[in-house]
Amino acid sequence: MTRGTPESSPAPDTTSEPSQTAPAAPETSAAASDKLDPAFMRMAAVLLLALLMALLDETIVNVGVKTLSGAFGSPLATVQWVTAGYLLAVAVATPFAGWAVDRFGGRTMWLTAVSLFVLGSVLSGCAWSIESLILFRLIQGVGGGMIVPVVQSVLATTAGPSRVAKAMALISLPLTVGPILGPVLGGVLVDAVSWRWMFLINLPIGLITLLLALRTLPADQHAGRPEERLDVLGLVLLSPGFAALVYGFTTAAHSGDASSPKALVAFAAGALLLVGYVVHALRTSITPLIDLRMFGKRGFTMAVVTMFFVGAVANALLFLTPLYYQQSRDFGALHAGLLLIPSGFLGAAGAITSGKTANKVTARLTSTAGMLVTALGTLAFTGIGSDTNTALLSVALGLTGYGIGLTAPGTMAFMYKAVDEASAPRATSALFIFNQIGGALGIAAIAITLQDRLGTSGHPAGAYGGSYWVIIAFSVIAALAAVVLPGSFRAEAPPEQPAEDEGPLPESTPA
Repeated sequence: MTRGTPESSPAPDTTSEPSQTAPAAPETSAAASDKLDPAFMRMAAVLLLALLMALLDETIVNVGVKTLSGAFGSPLATVQWVTAGYLLAVAVATPFAGWAVDRFGGRTMWLTAVSLFVLGSVLSGCAWSIESLILFRLIQGVGGGMIVPVVQSVLATTAGPSRVAKAMALISLPLTVGPILGPVLGGVLVDAVSWRWMFLINLPIGLITLLLALRTLPADQHAGRPEERLDVLGLVLLSPGFAALVYGFTTAAHSGDASSPKALVAFAAGALLLVGYVVHALRTSITPLIDLRMFGKRGFTMAVVTMFFVGAVANALLFLTPLYYQQSRDFGALHAGLLLIPSGFLGAAGAITSGKTANKVTARLTSTAGMLVTALGTLAFTGIGSDTNTALLSVALGLTGYGIGLTAPGTMAFMYKAVDEASAPRATSALFIFNQIGGALGIAAIAITLQDRLGTSGHPAGAYGGSYWVIIAFSVIAALAAVVLPGSFRAEAPPEQPAEDEGPLPESTPA
């Protein structure tokens, strides 16, 4: 989910000059200026621990749905709102995060978001009814919805232009591993302890993270900026509009029918609200929650489009593959979750590769190649049957994870390089919103396709195999978006001295 490539050579003002990121200190070499120093790594470790905690909770409940249904005596249609409600709360909170970082500072908002998330977790673990659990998950989702964009924004601005690709590679580690480990951890906790510990486990982790943060996170340099007025009308239009689209896709996924009345009403409401936001954002005299003028920059726009479809691919894979293992192969939830692990760890390997090659090749190359690798890995699933070798499928799934991991860091870094530092928090919110909508679209498209194929196919496994073509299509579209990112395929070597006539890059905040 990133931006202007530190390694590419787009517009003159976005070419990467590592030697300019810290004007106060002389640069000795490009390698030195690109290095993530120990202080930055300590700060990143704390931030990413909270990020991993939030990402685990997006999927940890998936394997406990039946247990929750039995514990509260509620139908599955009601219990599914434990997950859907969390995602809707994330959708509502995300647009607010960019403004909040500008107004109160990244450190303050990170501490607030994590505290709110931990509070929601404790309340969820103590829930006495399904209604109370859904309510407390909403509180948890508001905190979780702010954690991801706040962490991205803080790391990107602290790293500076020359190190942003490596910082985004770090962020991609929990982004790829978290959603996959969630069902595994959830299965272990439900089987070994109690469903309540799917939520209560966040209490010790959250408290440790908060204590470490008080020691490692730098003080906010831009806290308390009263001139940063909240775009109230924009928030009223954007957050519900975003949530309505997510609700529409969620409803379509559960019913297998995008033309159901509930889905159509949600889509219509979401579209109207978002059109209203566009009109408002172009006319308002205050800074909008998402400045639409950022989309006038090709690097920013194509990075967002790429990550929109990356979200569709990743979420569709995470939805369809466990379902195939459980319904077509009759594997248990924990067994199915364990089979996803290769995707998570190879996704982390792909992110590391992307970070290490940031100064050699551009995001245009790594992102295009990553999505083509993902399409290649997915191709193996199009011919699956009820007895396909799971070892071969694990290798193929590992390829898909590696491709996604290779794509995300460079694309996110590209986006940040395409905008000035002051716009980074709001650019992050925009990127995360589109990535989330893409994820909801991916799940809905797969669910509808699968439902249709199950009704016409004589063999359930064949219906699953045919549905993977949708994921391949999303991967190819993402690759096409990545290939038109500005710049060449090979990064230009940064000059030893800053060019006098180009002016400084946006200031970074060294760790």
